[in-house]
Amino acid sequence: MGLHKTLGFFSLTMYGVGIIVGAGIYALIGEASGMAGYGVWLSFLLGAIIAAFTALSYAELSSAFTECSAEANYVGMASGKNWLGFLVGWLVVAVGFVAAAVVSLGFAGYFATIFPLPMLIIAIALIIILSMVDLIGIDVSAKINIAFTIVSLIGIIIVIALGIPYLGSADYFALDNGFNGVLGATALIFFAYLGFEAIVKLGEETRHAKKIMPKALLASIAISSVLYVLLALSAVSILSPEQLGATKAPLAEVAAAAGTPELGMLLTIIALFAMVTTVLVSLIVTSRLLYGLAEKHELPLIFLRTSKKTGAPYIAVFVTMIAAILMCFFSEIAIIAKATTFMVFVTFLAVNVSLIMLRRKKNYRPEFRVPLNIKNFPVIAFFGAISSAFMLTRYSYFEWAIAVVFVIIGIAVYKIEKTRIK
Repeated sequence: MGLHKTLGFFSLTMYGVGIIVGAGIYALIGEASGMAGYGVWLSFLLGAIIAAFTALSYAELSSAFTECSAEANYVGMASGKNWLGFLVGWLVVAVGFVAAAVVSLGFAGYFATIFPLPMLIIAIALIIILSMVDLIGIDVSAKINIAFTIVSLIGIIIVIALGIPYLGSADYFALDNGFNGVLGATALIFFAYLGFEAIVKLGEETRHAKKIMPKALLASIAISSVLYVLLALSAVSILSPEQLGATKAPLAEVAAAAGTPELGMLLTIIALFAMVTTVLVSLIVTSRLLYGLAEKHELPLIFLRTSKKTGAPYIAVFVTMIAAILMCFFSEIAIIAKATTFMVFVTFLAVNVSLIMLRRKKNYRPEFRVPLNIKNFPVIAFFGAISSAFMLTRYSYFEWAIAVVFVIIGIAVYKIEKTRIK
């Protein structure tokens, strides 16, 4: 019994927007403002540009390959080395585990301002509940995601509107920590852009995926980028970067300062909806990637077990839930987010290089092609690879060490599975 094809352009785009807008804006904009100062909007703009390079590469590759294994498949096909593809896929799995935990902890921070419960308990409960939603099936999950995403977009629009009377009240080029502060904040808030690449794991559950996937992917990154930059400008127009950096619920504080305490409470509730969508989609796409790697016989075939009624890969869903819960015990959200984005840039580098390599293969026939090519060489993919490699230099040895640990674990898992098959 395979996965059910039920997703169309609108629902797929909303999956992308939902997972993107729920993370960084509500959970990390405060931390980023403390690093970049009034120039935090530049960090979001730079992040959007870097994301766009790689989003276009994903768009082309997703129009050629629709398997759930996504990045693992792209890299494996380009290099001819399945083990290398698996390692990239394994890093993406790790990113999914961590992303679900990070945003769940962000959710807990907001939730605790309303109901003073232990953050760890809140985060774990959210992951369990949303894993149960995933088990209900992709169709029901898509409807819930659409509803919650619309609510979160309303919240963002409210804050943007509140900031309009304040625009011009700050020097948006006042960089307290220089351009290095902007770059450091970009490395942190790039976590806010994660999601445009996640939806490619839903190819096996999308109707006419080769045509719809590229359009939905590019639409979701475009919508989110515009909202992020406008929101960052509004936030630092209303509150100083120091004030934003000192609170765990930055947008609620912005709304309260520009409107009323009741409006701040409304934004807190909306933030909860936004983060729910991000956690839900993170759990879904990570479980589908585990399913995809099992399809390639690189993980145990038990991950291919699906519900006859809903089509959900229930073993993969359960394992994703347990791993995300374990990640919650790392309580420093900024450190975890940066370690996650480091692995994302490694993946983006591999994906962009894979597109360059695949363009040289005669049997490679995508339905969408990235613009700006020199003969058959994709210039944008080259910029995507260079920008991803550059961003890797913005991370500490600690983030590098975490990635190395995950790679070592991945190599062990791959060898164990291949040995077992033999």
